Amino acid sequence: MAVISSTAAIRDLISLMIAHGVTRCVACPGSRNSPIVASLATLPDFECRGATDERSAGFVACGWAARVQAPVAVCVTSGSALLNLHPAVAEAFYRHLPLLIISADRPESWIGQQDGQTLPQPGVFAGLCRMSVQLPEAEDAQWHRNRLINEALLELNHRCGGPVHINIPLSEPLFATTDEPLPTPRIIRRTELARMNADDENELLDIVASCPRRLILLGQLANAAQLPTSLISEKSFSVIGEHLCNTPSAQTRPDFILGPSPEPSFSPDLLITYGGCVISKRLKTLLRQNPPREHWHISEDGTAVDTFCNLTRVIEGDPAELWELLAAFAEEGDEEWAARWYAPTPVPQFPFSAMQIIGDLLQSLTSDSVLHLANSSAVRFAQLFPIPEGVQVECNRGVNGIEGSLSTALGFAMGDTRPQFIICGDLSFFYDMNALWLQGIPAHVRILLINNGGGGIFDFIPTPENPLVNGAHQARACAWAADCGFKTYTVHNESEWQTALTALISPGSAPVLVEAFTDSVNDAQLFKQFNALS
Repeated sequence: MAVISSTAAIRDLISLMIAHGVTRCVACPGSRNSPIVASLATLPDFECRGATDERSAGFVACGWAARVQAPVAVCVTSGSALLNLHPAVAEAFYRHLPLLIISADRPESWIGQQDGQTLPQPGVFAGLCRMSVQLPEAEDAQWHRNRLINEALLELNHRCGGPVHINIPLSEPLFATTDEPLPTPRIIRRTELARMNADDENELLDIVASCPRRLILLGQLANAAQLPTSLISEKSFSVIGEHLCNTPSAQTRPDFILGPSPEPSFSPDLLITYGGCVISKRLKTLLRQNPPREHWHISEDGTAVDTFCNLTRVIEGDPAELWELLAAFAEEGDEEWAARWYAPTPVPQFPFSAMQIIGDLLQSLTSDSVLHLANSSAVRFAQLFPIPEGVQVECNRGVNGIEGSLSTALGFAMGDTRPQFIICGDLSFFYDMNALWLQGIPAHVRILLINNGGGGIFDFIPTPENPLVNGAHQARACAWAADCGFKTYTVHNESEWQTALTALISPGSAPVLVEAFTDSVNDAQLFKQFNALS
């Protein structure tokens, strides 16, 4: 049994280097990198060569990589040793050589504190490196390290290939060792659809055949995912998403299926994800706590997105190619399990509240409408209700911030002749209220503003009761909207709401803003009660 470093970051790196076939290394002398070099030299999986001068070592690794047409690592100690690799890194970048730079480093807290051999090492090669990552030291950061190492090693041969830098801060003592076997790592692989051959296709189909419970999860999409009908009806793939996936064939209200305490049996054997963010906390918890055997993420540019902490394969390319491959597959899956995802979902009923108002509007939309949702409570409440097929749903879910909701929606609406409906909360509205100052806002714009005197979302999550936390205010919007040319309505009760709803969904000669005043505490109580039962 080889005796190697007991440091978690080193063990994680070495186990994944072996898994990805990066088993050649040029090692340079030094103290900070000694546990890495000694571990690599001890293991029979690795072929190591020594080079004292880092300037030479980098080029030795380049020549080796050019000859074997495979990745080669070069390992250096901390400080200026790393800078001596710069010419070789530049050469590798322009020749597309898969050069892996492994640099040991001092703990981050000592950088810039006049400690020996310290300088800011992450990103030191700037644009001459295809990827640069720094591994976290903490023992409990294993998932983060695993993801970073996988991403870095995948990038060595991605598309045209090139140099990649992995920086490893190491604390003393440096030389603790163990004869424990290396961990069995999670390996993230990449399949490029445009470069697949018959063997690659068979590999994917063999995995599908071994996974009878198959789930396609769609995140935010600008356009509907064009899924072949046979993919669902004949091959027992379940397709779920949320309103933001804009795909009629998907089950778009998964929380109703999962219930307040999702059963682990809902987790699939094979999870295929495509698109942007997912809102449902229940769904995230289910998939993180009950990881599927395989998780493939479709990414047009090959980026590894590991939302559920169990990614096993990046599928790079046009998703239509994968759908076509899967649709031609003859093996059926677990039909009983698949059918659970398509159970009927109820339309919830609420007394006068933010939820009732939003639900009434959503169910009154016409199929040619565009629905714009602000973040925080608005986008979450909207997931409770069905919407007519054909309604396009937009939201700033790239970063999930509250700023810019109005401006983005109005930017979309100008030049689009479809009815435009905007639902936002008060903080989102007042943050972006100058958007109403824009010239030429179309008459078919309709804004529903839920004004509950602060950040209502903070009544749903544990936070201190403090106006500085929840943004408490007494601001009103109608006067400003009227000054900007909007026809305005205020709502305090059911009767006023019905009048305002008619105005929202009726055509007119001016844009409309409805300011609905609700009680945030009451909204929170109703929402929590509903979630406990749903």
